[in-house]
Amino acid sequence: MSGPFGTGAALSLGARAVFWPLIVGVGILVGVAIRLYVTRAMGIRAVWRVALNIAGLATLVLSPLAWALQSWLTDAPGAAPQQPALIALYVFVASLTTTALRHAFRVRPKRRAVFAPQPEPPAEPPRLLQRLAPEQHAPILRMQVRDHYVDVVTEAGTHSLLMRFADAISELEEADGLRVHRSHWVSGGAVSGLRRDKGRLRLVTQDGAEVPVSKTYQDDVIARWGDAAE
Repeated sequence: MSGPFGTGAALSLGARAVFWPLIVGVGILVGVAIRLYVTRAMGIRAVWRVALNIAGLATLVLSPLAWALQSWLTDAPGAAPQQPALIALYVFVASLTTTALRHAFRVRPKRRAVFAPQPEPPAEPPRLLQRLAPEQHAPILRMQVRDHYVDVVTEAGTHSLLMRFADAISELEEADGLRVHRSHWVSGGAVSGLRRDKGRLRLVTQDGAEVPVSKTYQDDVIARWGDAAE
């Protein structure tokens, strides 16, 4: 109805009803093809370079088509189709505008904050290990009382500490293990077996020791390691 770009004077209403749907439809198809060619085949990513390349190629392809179609449909008395240069200018500006609008109104995915799982801090070694020589810093297998000393048996060997047994157990903090006798403490992972010797329960540990279990702690030992005694 409006006859833009001079088509109102050159084309009748019927001719414009043919011209514009064809031009718009072909323009969309050609524009999509050119955009894919520029961004994928040519590998151009900068917005301004994409816009200029699309506009240039669209002008080369669509301007002759628009001029030929307008020439064929021009039927008003004394009317003439637009000059090819003017049509090329219209196509170039329209293409630049379309690309700019596509970029301005493009729906961008919302960025989601990605929180990388924080690694759990390594477990603090028991305070008791700080009393040992550096070469003895290894997992504790068991402890036993010897006179006024506490023998701390680790995977790296045995170290004697002059301290109370209750204090030594306290400094184990949350280490996995059980007190099995008034003079013995055993780590949960150090037990390799359970046996009875003349009715007395003993724990066999990884270092080959047999740790006596007193009646006071017998139920706890059986609940933890099972009554697999021979």
